[in-house]
Amino acid sequence: MARKAPTNLEYALLGLLHAQPQSGYDVRKTFATTAIGNYSSSPGAIYPALRRLESNGLVTGKIDSSTELRPRKVFAPSRKGRAVFRQWLQADFTPEDVAKKFDDLMLRLAFHGVLDDLAATRDFLRVLATETDRYIEDLEDQLRQFPEQTPIQPRLALGSGIEQYKAAARWAHQSVKKLTEDGS
Repeated sequence: MARKAPTNLEYALLGLLHAQPQSGYDVRKTFATTAIGNYSSSPGAIYPALRRLESNGLVTGKIDSSTELRPRKVFAPSRKGRAVFRQWLQADFTPEDVAKKFDDLMLRLAFHGVLDDLAATRDFLRVLATETDRYIEDLEDQLRQFPEQTPIQPRLALGSGIEQYKAAARWAHQSVKKLTEDGS
């Protein structure tokens, strides 16, 4: 049976562990005190995810008894885990990803520094900007196609979504420009 791809939480863990080996407790503190906490700071999610990553050979855990009264297990990505993580960072994305998984794309972008390739980040953002522009056109078409008798509330909700995507597209275009100007 084929192994399931890691979840977004597991990719977030791989990214954090890529930066530096950490215990489950250390990871929980990062999740609890930063914006990445959107993915979970719950020990009921983090510790099982670390165990899955370890059992799938994507991280290794070593007991560290040198710094605390109680030994702790410190996790780091394995060679295989680093390769899987890099593949995820470099994977193509679809218009559907822009429409339904925008936060997942932002998670990938947050860890793009692992690639140590600003040109790859610029290309990622260029595709994101283009696909977001296309999606905005689709949303605007949907708004125009609402029947006249449609109540104002759905129009307002869709309008809000359009404005959020316009802000994201504007930011992506500005980011591409900045990376291009910086010679990346």
